[in-house]
Amino acid sequence: MEREQGSAAVWAMLLTVFVMMLGTAVCYTAYSSRKMTASYEREVNLRLAAEGTLHEAVQRVLQDPSLLVDDAAIIAPREMRTEKGVLIVQAVVEEKAGSYWIAAVAREKAGDIWQRHKVARGLLERKGDAYVWKGRSR
Repeated sequence: MEREQGSAAVWAMLLTVFVMMLGTAVCYTAYSSRKMTASYEREVNLRLAAEGTLHEAVQRVLQDPSLLVDDAAIIAPREMRTEKGVLIVQAVVEEKAGSYWIAAVAREKAGDIWQRHKVARGLLERKGDAYVWKGRSR
């Protein structure tokens, strides 16, 4: 009988250790999922800010084609506040083979050791006296 009680105590301790390890794994998985979701939201905010800045730059150029000066800043660096923090956005233009590439960049003002950023770019071609937006490149 005494051996059975000792055996039951060992099994109870093993079961307790197993449940503790299982609980730790569940907590780690929840923490990791939350971090990945936050990282994905930051990436989406950056991509949308870059694409929005690109479209704003294109609209400015279409309204005033005199902005198309090689390596000119169409949108000077400025801060954009989001619910997740402050982003710096800007757009520049570069001429290549008679067409104009517009590049927009969104980056985090403050962040981790690795500063995140996203770039969106698109092409404007000259058609007669006007420019035609050829779309965003990937």
